[in-house]
Amino acid sequence: MVDTGQQSVRSEAARHGVAGGTAGAPYEGYEAYEGYEAYEGGSPEAERLRFQKLTHELMRMQRYSDGTDGSGAPRPLRAFRGEAALGVENARLRFRDDLPPELCVGYARPGAEYPAVVRLSSASGSEGYGATPDLRRLAVRVQAGPEETHDLLATSFPVSHAADAHEFVAFAKATAGAGSTVEKAFGLFVRLPLAVGWATADRMRRNLRIATRHTVGSLARETFWSRGAILWGPAGPVRYQLRPAPGGTPAPPPDGGDPDYLHRELAMRLSTGDIAFELCVQRYLDDRRTPVEDGSVEWRESDAPVVPVAVLTVPCQDLDGARARSAARRVEQLAFNPWHTTEEFRPLGSLNRARKAAYEAAAAHRLGLRLPAAEQRPTTLLPVPVRAALDLPVRAAFDLPVRAAFDLVDRCVPWHRLPAPLGLLNPAALGRTLRRLGLVEGDDAPGAPRRPAPAGERPRVASPFAP
Repeated sequence: MVDTGQQSVRSEAARHGVAGGTAGAPYEGYEAYEGYEAYEGGSPEAERLRFQKLTHELMRMQRYSDGTDGSGAPRPLRAFRGEAALGVENARLRFRDDLPPELCVGYARPGAEYPAVVRLSSASGSEGYGATPDLRRLAVRVQAGPEETHDLLATSFPVSHAADAHEFVAFAKATAGAGSTVEKAFGLFVRLPLAVGWATADRMRRNLRIATRHTVGSLARETFWSRGAILWGPAGPVRYQLRPAPGGTPAPPPDGGDPDYLHRELAMRLSTGDIAFELCVQRYLDDRRTPVEDGSVEWRESDAPVVPVAVLTVPCQDLDGARARSAARRVEQLAFNPWHTTEEFRPLGSLNRARKAAYEAAAAHRLGLRLPAAEQRPTTLLPVPVRAALDLPVRAAFDLPVRAAFDLVDRCVPWHRLPAPLGLLNPAALGRTLRRLGLVEGDDAPGAPRRPAPAGERPRVASPFAP
């Protein structure tokens, strides 16, 4: 892990808590309970300033389009998430009658039931929701009261490929602007190791590959993990997961040729019955087995048993009816955020604290704010002289045969079954992987045809802090 100069604030937090900051500060109104968190620079304010710099670096790499949605209205920014296979407003979250007393906190009460919004999607920014290997996302908004909501965000892999915010940003910077095989290799095997160290870079590449190679037969039969920890009141930190409730129809063999397969499968399933997930938590043990600050470490169930606390139910309905489609469009306008919660359930850890800054920056751009003109320079992967050299005919002579060779290999062996160095150098496959992680989008992805960027746009790199 990169040495970020973190210092524990256990004793200071226990004595004084964390002072509220100005609007938009990551720690406003919250306390550091029991010293579970370690702030960079030794204090929340010092870390907030560092995260502002990280967010600024990300936004320099982020490109936004100023188009419309076809009706003349501004098109909302959706760079942080992929196409939805399901968006419903009529789900319900019901806590178990036998909820353990130590977990009865806030809205988590035995037998309590609340309306919920549910969104199931891929992590890719590409259109469609087929059964191709991908990372999947689940977002839930629980309406616990007239002015109280709780957003739960989870992905279909239990850990992040990065341990903390600095590793996330290092990965984004190392891969930004990569258009050719040479540039991708330089970013993944030169720039990334130089930024985080060889062992860390190898772990990030390996986690990336494993997380995105899973083929889904049904999103209703997938398990989704929070990755990061949240506070559960006096019970301390937990990680949560949403897993298929007992019973239910097994996932059918996926139809890889249908780009809308996952939506169609959910529609067929919901036409005959409900879909249910168990909300479960794993409780904190210690910094070694259940670290709060390291998002790349799995909380093993053998160490931290899974405790079911509630059931999320999506009721039987016609997903293709007019009412359901209208609801799905409204769900698409929502900005899910793990910080949409109360003090008792606030997110914990470096990644979650950095996510707050990133979400706020994205919200500012959705409101039409922009960086100063001086910052609107494309982010390049290689130094200018090197890029100029690569633009010579020699670059094409090297790159085209490599692409053709990988096209032939792809017909026989899936990219994720190749040795890691070969799999990560596959132009088309790596491009899909980076899109699934939200690091690049559309035509900017490695392996995609290059096109001139419209005037005023910047290279597009989505926030790495998405769940």
